[in-house]
Amino acid sequence: MKLIIRQLAKNDYRPYKELFEEAYYEYLEALRHSDLRQYHKEMQNRRKVTLSRFNFYVQTGSSFVAEIDDTVVGYVATQTIPFMRGHDKVLWIEYIVTRREHRRQGVAIALMEKLKDHAKQHRIGSIYATINPDNTASIKLHQKLGFIVKKWITASL
Repeated sequence: MKLIIRQLAKNDYRPYKELFEEAYYEYLEALRHSDLRQYHKEMQNRRKVTLSRFNFYVQTGSSFVAEIDDTVVGYVATQTIPFMRGHDKVLWIEYIVTRREHRRQGVAIALMEKLKDHAKQHRIGSIYATINPDNTASIKLHQKLGFIVKKWITASL
């Protein structure tokens, strides 16, 4: 059982979509028990993986998948932003997902280490992510990797 981290490719659409849906369903179930109002809001505007959105992450060149025995078990979807929060060239983590049965086996850490190497090679000064405050596993992962996790309030329209 060898873990391989490689760039996201066009033929990864199906496993990417399946992993996204698995993680999103898990998020919705947690929301249903913790915040019914937000759950109903999410259900009205369900997020979906479209081919065009997937292709966007392929084209960034900064999104990666984790494979074990030729099966995609995780991914990190990112994009480079030229300027954000006072930093030039920021790598923005949109999603990091690990298949449930492969969690706590180093998959997410390997993906993030690959992302850190990519940022260094491309002279990207900062890596940012937005983490749901209820997602303690993601918070611990980011902290373990040296991220400074702050409580932020976000606003959107």
